[in-house]
Amino acid sequence: METADSSLSVSEVNRRIKAKLQDSPEFKNFWIRGEISNFSQTNSSGHMYFSLKDTTSVIKCAFFSFQAKNYKGTPLRNGMEILVYGSVSVYEPGGYYSITVQKIEELGEGDILLKIEKLKKSLAEKGIFDVSHKRPLPKFPKRLGIVTSPKGAAVEDIIRIATDLNPSIQILVSPCLVQGDGAENSIIEAIKEINDPKWEVDVIIAGRGGGSFEDLMAFNQEAVVMAYYHSRIPIISAVGHEIDRVLTDLAADATTPTPTAAAKLAIPNVSDTLIRLDEMEDRLRSALTGVIRIGKEKWSGVTSRVVFQNPKAVLEPRQNHLDDLLTKISLLGKNYLVKKQSEFQKFDSFQQTWKSHLERIKTKYKLAEQRLDHFSPLGTLKRGFSVLRNTNKQVISSITQIKEKESLEVFLFDGKLQVEVKEIK
Repeated sequence: METADSSLSVSEVNRRIKAKLQDSPEFKNFWIRGEISNFSQTNSSGHMYFSLKDTTSVIKCAFFSFQAKNYKGTPLRNGMEILVYGSVSVYEPGGYYSITVQKIEELGEGDILLKIEKLKKSLAEKGIFDVSHKRPLPKFPKRLGIVTSPKGAAVEDIIRIATDLNPSIQILVSPCLVQGDGAENSIIEAIKEINDPKWEVDVIIAGRGGGSFEDLMAFNQEAVVMAYYHSRIPIISAVGHEIDRVLTDLAADATTPTPTAAAKLAIPNVSDTLIRLDEMEDRLRSALTGVIRIGKEKWSGVTSRVVFQNPKAVLEPRQNHLDDLLTKISLLGKNYLVKKQSEFQKFDSFQQTWKSHLERIKTKYKLAEQRLDHFSPLGTLKRGFSVLRNTNKQVISSITQIKEKESLEVFLFDGKLQVEVKEIK
């Protein structure tokens, strides 16, 4: 039985693995077919690095410049399907293996990309990506829903940014797998759960942090895309990637390149909002102050007129004019009666008749006199009205001009009163 003293170091294990793989004939000089992903090329050395993948597996490849210079085909790019001729190589310090490429033959576009493009076209024709279906995000959400892995950095970034922008925001996480077996159904169920009205979520951020093309494949599945499309609540797609867009980006109501950007899009900055509210309050206060000032100026212009300052000065000339008219009418009536009486004396037989006629005329003029008196200012005072002034001789027309304990003058028909205000109602 092996003992602790016979244990191997990490380096020794990697060395043995390297020897087994690199010395085995079956891992030397063979052809391998797959689709390029994660392609990169160093500017200084010209070495090319990429992965070959099929529907279930991925293997790393290195195409060094001294071999790559012999390749004359179409420039390599993600999505190309190629035949690679090479051998397995083990990088001992890192403990991983890859294919050291000797030559490449191109076959065309890879099956996976073709399937994605075909699905994208089909969904577009059905209107799944139409702008008319996309809903505006709520301006001031109270509760944020997050659909992502509960263990990844994405959920931590979203929560941190959201609470920084709005410390009172409520956050509800619906956990799910974001890659590997079962990720598709897990994402769909998480979106379905967060859409339940009992959670009262206002906006959803669904996605994950960055990853390789293969890591993001769950977000290119038709069922997941349709889950985004049918979400009752506005949903933001936040799948971290640099170049290619996943299909859920196109179906969501909004999309951002990272979960952090999604949090900034979904949650308004409370501090900025408060500043804008303060600015609006200042503008409103300034506008109201201007309206009040103009109103006061208009009121001052009206109340400064003579009729408000000294109404007696306006009434006296009219009263004198009426008195003159009444005097003239009275004299005219008397003169007329005297004249008629002298004429009636000549006719004794008609004296009584004319006397009655004169009485009717007298009554007529009395009525005229009463009507004139009815329209005079003094007549108004006779009917029980009065004029109220303060000690500054200003006519009082509103209780807002009066203070408690203030002394006032009350003008009546036959005199005036000096009163003191006890209570204002």
